[in-house]
Amino acid sequence: MINAVESHLKEADLDRKPSRSVDIFNSRWLQLFGFAFAMLYVVYFVIVYRAGSWIVGSTGLPIYTDFAVFWAAGMQTLHGNFAALYDSGEFMKVQAALFPPGDAFYPSWSSYPPTFLLVLAPLALLPYRFAFITWDMVTLLGCIAVVYLIVRRRAAIALALASPFTAWNFIAAQNGFLTASLLGASLLFLDRRPVMAGAFIGCLTYKPQFGILFPVALIASHQWRAIASAGVTVALLAAGSVTLFGAELWAGFPHGLAAQGELNLLAGPESNWGYLQSPYGLIRSLHGPANLAWLVQGLVTLGGAVIVWIVWRSRVCYELKAAILSAAALLATPYAFAYDIAAIVIPAAFLASDQLKRGLLHGEKTMWIVMFGAPLAVLATLGDNAGGTTFGGTPVCLFAAFMLFFVILRRALRGSGKPTMINGGLGLQPATFR
Repeated sequence: MINAVESHLKEADLDRKPSRSVDIFNSRWLQLFGFAFAMLYVVYFVIVYRAGSWIVGSTGLPIYTDFAVFWAAGMQTLHGNFAALYDSGEFMKVQAALFPPGDAFYPSWSSYPPTFLLVLAPLALLPYRFAFITWDMVTLLGCIAVVYLIVRRRAAIALALASPFTAWNFIAAQNGFLTASLLGASLLFLDRRPVMAGAFIGCLTYKPQFGILFPVALIASHQWRAIASAGVTVALLAAGSVTLFGAELWAGFPHGLAAQGELNLLAGPESNWGYLQSPYGLIRSLHGPANLAWLVQGLVTLGGAVIVWIVWRSRVCYELKAAILSAAALLATPYAFAYDIAAIVIPAAFLASDQLKRGLLHGEKTMWIVMFGAPLAVLATLGDNAGGTTFGGTPVCLFAAFMLFFVILRRALRGSGKPTMINGGLGLQPATFR
């Protein structure tokens, strides 16, 4: 069966009528649209900041958010209080001392390996509000830079900024932009600079659940230099964390990781499963049993691994290979939240790059509208309710990730033939705008 699919991938061609090229990102209208939405987000951020509802409250004390966990962990690292990082009770006391009373503190930060502290410790040298904005801006700029380098169109910057997932990650100051930057940079350089790509893959291990399909793709494409580079990078990061912070953190990490699993993936049925943007979270949010949720998640992960293996062994163009892998990475893990889906800009960028070269297939314009519009509508409707990420407790972001994955897979199955397009494109001449 696999051989038959591989043969189909090698021999298929895009069955589209020849026509003029279309550049879906090379449009002044798209740039205006994207920057207009980005400015609306900025206006909203300013309003909630001035109202004392974001970053710092009206009393001048910091507001507890997702970023507060990072900052508190960095602070304890600077003070040498390593024991508190993987002890829920101690970490709760630390947060209670740093933030206003009455907040519902998150009991740990322990889903992250000690190597992440190499980033968080320097950040904690800054006061909370400046650390918050610095983290947001630096990671966002990294994400935008990678998206631009993939697509090579200024409109890509505008559309990435306009993404609802970008807005949500920014207001939470979470790490979705960092994940996107490392995921995108890994695939951007893999084809031509595998050693550099391996270094980025090694850095992505700060959140290893999004790299579980990389070995499949790297082995399928015989990227041994990238594998070696990733291994060396991981070893250097681990050695650096041990040198600076001691081995105590690594000794406590497995215990903390197990506690985090109990808090999220193994929690009781009363948990708000809509927060998890994964097949596992979807089944649990629909009141399905844990065994069924694990089965569905396992099938999705296994199916993604098989597809990645076949595509990366085929003659499909590199843009679609990268798009398939980065999209599958978002679906393969049961542990993904709305801010993680900010990384969806990476498979979207690789897909757009292929569309710029070979044109649009039927229905792909509609896909872009739905994938952008549905999460935006949910974000605007729900606001802070359930993080603006769920509708009736169902992971909406997951649907967008699935849609994008199947659109990319459809293009891969049709092959990567000569640059042509169907009728009904955006009607732009090549390189009309720069």
